[in-house]
Amino acid sequence: MHQSCRRKFTTRRAEWYRVPCSRCGGPARRETDVSDTFLDSAWYFLRYPSADHADVAFDPARTRRWLPVTTYIGGNEHAVLHLMYARFVTMVLHDLGLVPFDEPFARFRAHGLIVRDGAKMSKSRGNVVVPDEYIARWGADTFRTYLMFLGPFEEGGDFRDQALSGVRRFLDRVWASVHECGTDGAPDPEVLRKLHRTLRKVEEDIPRLSYNTAIAAMMEYVNVLRAGERRAHRAEVEPLVQLLAPFAPHIAEALWERLGHARSVFDSGWPVYDPARTASAAVEMVVQVNGRTRGRVAVPAGVTEEEALAAARAEPAIAKFLTGEVRKVVLVPGRLLNVVVAG
Repeated sequence: MHQSCRRKFTTRRAEWYRVPCSRCGGPARRETDVSDTFLDSAWYFLRYPSADHADVAFDPARTRRWLPVTTYIGGNEHAVLHLMYARFVTMVLHDLGLVPFDEPFARFRAHGLIVRDGAKMSKSRGNVVVPDEYIARWGADTFRTYLMFLGPFEEGGDFRDQALSGVRRFLDRVWASVHECGTDGAPDPEVLRKLHRTLRKVEEDIPRLSYNTAIAAMMEYVNVLRAGERRAHRAEVEPLVQLLAPFAPHIAEALWERLGHARSVFDSGWPVYDPARTASAAVEMVVQVNGRTRGRVAVPAGVTEEEALAAARAEPAIAKFLTGEVRKVVLVPGRLLNVVVAG
């Protein structure tokens, strides 16, 4: 048992361990240090929903409502030791009819290691990063966003001081975009197209814990948003602030207020992307006549067979092969138009 746990046990239940000896009847003390620390913590998730209950370890109704845990995240030591004990204890309690499930965690995700100078951080190596120093210099949101950006979740990454400046510049550009935005005119269609692609990308990446690629997508969007030092439209930046909130909550909250909202950004809902706006404005399609490639044409996304054939006829290099009777048209959307003509 962990020392802190043992002290609490000793303070609260002295009458349990200070007992008469079963043999001689004299004063005796029961041993309390009998469990491995991993075994002691193997059921904490069962206790959490019922922490305010003093009469039972875990309330059956709350346990059925909140458990098992949907996603459990930990390091390799959790996967090897804690997970083994937690599964064992849960299976025993299930067999005893005390919990309605035999697996404590529906999904387990092991995170990677953050290393520095190519080595795992350790006091002996002297390469440990003290967060307080970086937060004082760069801000909590920059530090937090950088940790999610430096590599894939399962792999971790190499912590480099100089890389923090890139994340800070990104957040500064978001900050400037919101403060400079206006409502004059209409939003740029191409910027909106990129926005909706970014909305889709971030929405798909977060459940996969692909935080680094989600942040990269937002960085790409900001590059488009500020291309040519243009002044962004409010409709182009407001959803970006909502996307940023899980990664840089303090900055996002301040920007949301700057945009005139009285309620928190975390009460605003998640921005919804329009699938129609994620499609490319135009696609390049290969045109085959009687199975042989005769050229390429640029057509709008979602083009019909008739429209694609008309575009092919309008291209002189292709039109000269379309002089016969058209017997069949095969359209592979966004990729290929195959026309069969009479010889």
